[in-house]
Amino acid sequence: MAHLTSGNSRYPLYLKAFHQFGRLATAVDTLVDNPEISRIHAVIEWIDGIWYIRDLSKNGVWVNGDSISPNKLYKLAVKDKICFANKKNITFVVENLDEPKDVLIPLESESSADLPNAKPILLEHYHFLPSENSPEVIIFYDMVEKCWYCETIADSTPTKLYDGELLEFSHSIWKLIKGADAAEKETLISDGNVSNDICYIFNISQDEELTELTLKNSRTDIDCEIRSHHYLTALLARYKGQDQRANMPEHLQGWRTIEQLTKDIGLSENHVNIQIHRARKQLADKLQSEGISAPLLIERKRGRVRFAANDFKVFKGHELEVDSMMA
Repeated sequence: MAHLTSGNSRYPLYLKAFHQFGRLATAVDTLVDNPEISRIHAVIEWIDGIWYIRDLSKNGVWVNGDSISPNKLYKLAVKDKICFANKKNITFVVENLDEPKDVLIPLESESSADLPNAKPILLEHYHFLPSENSPEVIIFYDMVEKCWYCETIADSTPTKLYDGELLEFSHSIWKLIKGADAAEKETLISDGNVSNDICYIFNISQDEELTELTLKNSRTDIDCEIRSHHYLTALLARYKGQDQRANMPEHLQGWRTIEQLTKDIGLSENHVNIQIHRARKQLADKLQSEGISAPLLIERKRGRVRFAANDFKVFKGHELEVDSMMA
């Protein structure tokens, strides 16, 4: 991810797609507190795959010792040295010019002495933190709502995340920087198209020990293989199929309490929550690898969950059990 370094900071300065510098704390992304600095002194911006800097100040911007023209785009290169108001103590060095991304950066914490050695986490769809095997929090991107959400294992209520939000896990404090979108919209890079043209096909073994999932659309078949979390997802699809056959209104179809799900599947609530997120993550990763954006596979609302898709089939021992299109 694109970033600068500064002698005034021990951490890299990660760039947003439209990144403002100046002394107006309420408006800029990087505060430069000096009387020679304008309220908004300069902006670095990502335009058509290239990073540029623009001087918006009264006292000027220098790149590699040369003053740049006011209010005109100047293309940046790695190792460029940027100086504001020709002050040697207000200097930044360009270290990386990759595309902007959403990122979690580590902040210092008294309870985590080694945190300064932690690396930033570039956000890609779905994250179990601090690790997939021992998650404390789960961060995921909702392609429909175009925003990041966070859930803790102890509390499965999703919380919307905003730019600058602080998160705590593994006794460490992290800050969310939403860098990918210049207009302060939700910021995961995607083509913006959300596809509902996917059929979810579950194949449950006769003894219900193994569950396989295949995704089909007009372009491709995606093998999601055999995973333990597919059984939970297939069970939710069964619930929805039952409600469809009972002619329940669509907005009510498939909803079940977590308590019922834990009873039916024989797992603890924490384990069920982790399984739900594993199912969502695998689908998000698989679909993204095919260039497909889709809604979250499993919806949650006030202690209830349901299978979100409308086109699905459930086979048991290769015999068709549920077909949503025939309900």
